Amino acid sequence: MPSLLIILSLALVSLPARAADYAIEAPQRAHIRESIEVTWSAPSADGMLEIRSTGANPTRASYAYVRKNPQSILAPETPGEYHIVYVREGEVQARSTLTVFLPEAGLEVPGIIDAGADFEITWTGPNSNQDRLVIAARNGPPIRGASYTYVGNSRGGQAKLRAPLDAGDYDVAYVSGSTILARAAITVGSIHATLSHPAQVHAGGQLRVVWEGPRNAQDQITFAARDGAPVRGSSYAYVGNSDDNAVNLRAPEQPGALDVVYTAGGRIIGRSPVQIVPAQIVLNGPGEVQALAAFSATWQGNGNPGDRILVLSGDDETLAYSYIRTEDPATSLIAPPTAGDFHLVYVTRDGREMARQVLRVLPAPEPPGTLLVQQARPTLAADDAVGVIFDASGSMLQRLNGARRVEIARQTLAGLVSDTIPPGTGFALRVFGHREAGSCRTDLEIPLQPLDPASANAVINDITAMNLARTPLGRSLELAAADLAAVPGKRLLIVLTDGEETCDGDPAAAIAGLRSGGWDITVNIVGLAIADAALAAEFSAWADLGNGNYFSADDRDSLKAALLEATITRFTVSNAAGETVARGRPGEQLSLPPGDYLVLWGQGAATPVTVPPGRAATVTLE
Repeated sequence: MPSLLIILSLALVSLPARAADYAIEAPQRAHIRESIEVTWSAPSADGMLEIRSTGANPTRASYAYVRKNPQSILAPETPGEYHIVYVREGEVQARSTLTVFLPEAGLEVPGIIDAGADFEITWTGPNSNQDRLVIAARNGPPIRGASYTYVGNSRGGQAKLRAPLDAGDYDVAYVSGSTILARAAITVGSIHATLSHPAQVHAGGQLRVVWEGPRNAQDQITFAARDGAPVRGSSYAYVGNSDDNAVNLRAPEQPGALDVVYTAGGRIIGRSPVQIVPAQIVLNGPGEVQALAAFSATWQGNGNPGDRILVLSGDDETLAYSYIRTEDPATSLIAPPTAGDFHLVYVTRDGREMARQVLRVLPAPEPPGTLLVQQARPTLAADDAVGVIFDASGSMLQRLNGARRVEIARQTLAGLVSDTIPPGTGFALRVFGHREAGSCRTDLEIPLQPLDPASANAVINDITAMNLARTPLGRSLELAAADLAAVPGKRLLIVLTDGEETCDGDPAAAIAGLRSGGWDITVNIVGLAIADAALAAEFSAWADLGNGNYFSADDRDSLKAALLEATITRFTVSNAAGETVARGRPGEQLSLPPGDYLVLWGQGAATPVTVPPGRAATVTLE
């Protein structure tokens, strides 16, 4: 009988998951916009959670894909009854009920506030994501463009807002999403300011202005067109920086009729007329001088901080210059190394020529020698200090060779603090752009103190740039006067930035103010990834005003080198008669007439050197 072989084939078929395999656990009550944690169970994490309205035709109010357990989902903003459901492939697999209610909130505010003034608020409320305190119309909606703050940024239920500039009745409102949970009434009073000053000032001169006004944060005194708007780029001063209700402004160099104005929140609340009259300068030079010889030029008239006397070639190329000192009419200069006819020219801070005369240079009796001054690391005395202004504005988030600019700058500065600046040296760090988006805020993160590299780097490594934050170079330079006020010796200020002033400040005026205070201060500017030649030229001009240098950096290595150079001590060279014949920084080779000199550096340190005719001499600062 034949054998019968029967082969049975069994196919494994996936069975559908059962509803019993799904479950969710969630609170049954939540306030509007509350983040709810839902614990779920399912055969696989490929579904989503939804909050749906109840009724015959439910609508989805919010949703979240299940990515973790428990999973957060946002409660709707409209109070009522809802279901939380677990959905997979369009089918509800599990559900839970949810009642959404309005939470309680409360506000305590001053009843009457000056226009434009900052005021304190005490609040209570749910503190949901993006809840905020706003200025609203009385019993009405929030006012677009008015002051606001997120409650999550406040501490201990305390916050600040700025009052509107228009007098009237308003509310402070606690807003969650678009729902106002609480409001409190405020009354804003009107404000005005009065200004007192001389009726006229010479072009480029200092104008002392005595004021009476509200002294709100960011209030300014500046120049404006007669009966018109503020003049962009003109000198300004924050009233909050004046203890005696008086500020100094630098007059524009263009003569004419202007107003001095007090601005609050960008609005003029006081003005007074002033006449800018032409400045006059008389320049007196030696007429003839030997090549490379030190000589003195004197001036008389309306000189101002930042003005310079230049030695120009026949085609007006600058060969040498020196800033004037308003308290001394004599200025020391060095003659060109070749014989011929040159020009001695007096120019204002903004480059306006005020006087010119011929300077004839005669051949030197002996061939010049050269002097090379070297320095291995910064030489800073015990009484000296280094201040750094660090740009962490939005542009520093751009990438440079694969890394963000702020990361490169932060790491390079940390290396400078660890390896270059001697521990114990006075050190201060001011940073802007890292606290508030869209803001001109600038903060002193390390007040002046002996440098402790470890603690300084802890602060530096915590700096992060904030998108849309602006660049208040002028304001930061102004505040550096207070940052470094307690330094008894030399002050070295380094500005590390990747962009132009964007807060309507006047960095040049701020630097001139630092230099005119009688301090021994040098302002060096380090530009990172500056591709605009005009901006680089402007930075160079600002550094000139600060008796410093501009250093350009395009990558990590060049930034490290630039910061190192920016911390190296500048020196002067004086001849046997005590006249200053040269200035420079280590690494520069100078041409000098043969003779005996002193290289002056640091806190009164002096190194003698003899420069032979036609040969080189080298000095190392130690």
